[in-house]
Amino acid sequence: MLPVKNLNTYNLENIISSDKAFKLIKKFKEGGKTIGLCHGGFDLLHPGQVKHLESAKNLCDILFVSITSDKFVTCRKGSGRPIFNDVLRAYMVGNLKFVDYVVITDYKLGVDVIDKLKPTYYIKGPDFINKKTPGIDSERQKIKDVGGEIKYTNDSKLSTTEIIDYIKNKVDKNRLLLCIDRDGTLIEEQNFLGKDKGWENKIKIKENIISTISYLQTKYQTTKIVISNQAGVARGYFTCNTVNKINNYIDHLLEKRGIKIDAWEYCPYVDSAYAESKKNEIKFDTNFVKDKTKRKPNGQMMLDGLQKLGRDISDFSQIIIFGDMAEDQMLAKKLNAIYIDASIEYNKAIEKVDF
Repeated sequence: MLPVKNLNTYNLENIISSDKAFKLIKKFKEGGKTIGLCHGGFDLLHPGQVKHLESAKNLCDILFVSITSDKFVTCRKGSGRPIFNDVLRAYMVGNLKFVDYVVITDYKLGVDVIDKLKPTYYIKGPDFINKKTPGIDSERQKIKDVGGEIKYTNDSKLSTTEIIDYIKNKVDKNRLLLCIDRDGTLIEEQNFLGKDKGWENKIKIKENIISTISYLQTKYQTTKIVISNQAGVARGYFTCNTVNKINNYIDHLLEKRGIKIDAWEYCPYVDSAYAESKKNEIKFDTNFVKDKTKRKPNGQMMLDGLQKLGRDISDFSQIIIFGDMAEDQMLAKKLNAIYIDASIEYNKAIEKVDF
């Protein structure tokens, strides 16, 4: 919910308590006036809601609008909703010239609001005309029970949820591909992590990199791929299964921090030329020695990750490489990408990548 420090400036005379609303409605009805009631969250007020309320006013003499309190909007819509708190939502609706009174109601269900206020008409949009759900059926019955009638407007439906979804998924944003080295960048460098038991206790997230990634995924549409050379497999220090376990463990830690990695890629092989040069020092597993590998600065691991995700490098407006070695910097140069060194401070990293 968006924070607002001073709510006292959002007071309106036509925002009243449910008790006062009940008394006024009773008085107006005794005076021969018809009372319309519209009920809902009215979050992120938009043209569809405004038109609905305008049409509702044409169906009655006096229009009341009940605004669902914050806790019940959250209960129904989930975390992050409402966008505006109930005072601000009431203020926006109350400023519409065709709305006579607004009530913030602390009820979970519309039937409770109807039972409390007892309007002449309970007014819904046209999408409810033939709708059969326990909620609307109980509201139809309740308005009958209090001596009223349900009425419908004939305006086109447009919901806050649809608008939020459109903004999140359809409005064009910079689409960034974040290609992130693992050891020494995403986590603190360990000499062949996985070689020894208790590797879980050795994993330490690099806060400056995590903060940068978190910032970018909040502001832009990001796809995140972790790539790493894992020559420890070829050296016989650990297996591919160990690498996968470590990646899954780190992935779990990152999810707790609100970061979801889209793909994990690694190369367990070493080049045959390198293996030949080190044969007197290291006994390599020949199953993991190849003439040509996907080791960085080769960009094939990144391309493999994109293929698994059904994406193409052309889908992105910018590529950002996070790394700590010359091979990472070389990869960035090959791809004409922004390079973020693992040792860079968070603020300086943001200066490099903020568009």
